[in-house]
Amino acid sequence: MTDLVPWITQRRFDEYMVAANHDADAARELYEWNISVSAAFFELISHVEVALRNAVDNILKPLEITESARVAVRHGWWFASPAFLTDHDLDFHRTAWRHLGNKATAAPRDKVLSSMAFGIWDAVFGPSYEQLFRRHLVYAFPNRGPGFKRETVRKNVLALRNLRNRVAHHQAIFDLPLEERYEQAMELLSWIDPALEQWVSHLCRVPGLLDDRPGAAESIAVILPAREEWPFYEQNAAYICQPGRFFTQVSHIGFYASNAVQSEVPKILERLDHVAWTSEEIGRRMRSGSEQDLPEIVKNWRNLGWTDNEYQLFLLTGPDDEGRSRGHVTLDSPLVNHRVGRGSAWVRRQRYVAVSGLQSSKALAELEQP
Repeated sequence: MTDLVPWITQRRFDEYMVAANHDADAARELYEWNISVSAAFFELISHVEVALRNAVDNILKPLEITESARVAVRHGWWFASPAFLTDHDLDFHRTAWRHLGNKATAAPRDKVLSSMAFGIWDAVFGPSYEQLFRRHLVYAFPNRGPGFKRETVRKNVLALRNLRNRVAHHQAIFDLPLEERYEQAMELLSWIDPALEQWVSHLCRVPGLLDDRPGAAESIAVILPAREEWPFYEQNAAYICQPGRFFTQVSHIGFYASNAVQSEVPKILERLDHVAWTSEEIGRRMRSGSEQDLPEIVKNWRNLGWTDNEYQLFLLTGPDDEGRSRGHVTLDSPLVNHRVGRGSAWVRRQRYVAVSGLQSSKALAELEQP
């Protein structure tokens, strides 16, 4: 059997080895499955991107001024016009135009539109376009339900954009809530046209691959000492530590406090390293799509006496219904460390365990040494 390590590097393969509890055969199976499910998601996201692009364009194209009234034809296109987009988001058009190079001036409108990065679809459903959404873009989704909001579309598009970026860079995705990503993709298609959703569902390989997920694709948690961090998580659904602290690829965080791993094991929603602890930076990050109230998190962290200028921040699920649908784990009870005396602390800096191991154990002694 071909040794993969010389070709993919030990550091890359170690991510799969940790997930497979250092079983080389299981790690190889996980690596191969990760490639397959990544390819299947890329196919699905391709369908979503094309459908979303045309749904939006069908609504906004009729609003463009007539060609006879334009100084330059392309400047009247909604995706190249300041009448529709902010100057920041017009960069998507400028970048596509540069990438087309010498072919740009002769390129038809549809060619330019299709050359724009996926980020444009995240952008046009951002807060800056609330009025555009209410007046026009909402009609790109004729099968929407009551109370349909821009934030709902943005949340799904942003999640798929982040997934697409990981797939495009050949990163591991086995630790993500892939069932949720599949549902988010299908929701976007169903809002546009239920028949389209049905057609794509018949073609899509994702559900079958998720059903055949290898055992090594189980989630991995990092367990952290958390005397102050545990109550902070309970209030803020976040974990904060020094910037640049290294963590092996993990999907969950566990908190070791009061001599036990606490029963709530949240899923990591977003990891932000080297976050400048300023109101300006936090505001910028919120506008870019973070899902939680970062200014409130900063305020509460400062109240604990932590006032450095930079931190690493993990946004986490809570133990509510939405959290559970995103992969949040609640153990039957805290896992108590029954050892006492000097050297009995179960974790000093961090330890890695399979989430399934946490769920099947009644006490810390039952968990294998990492």
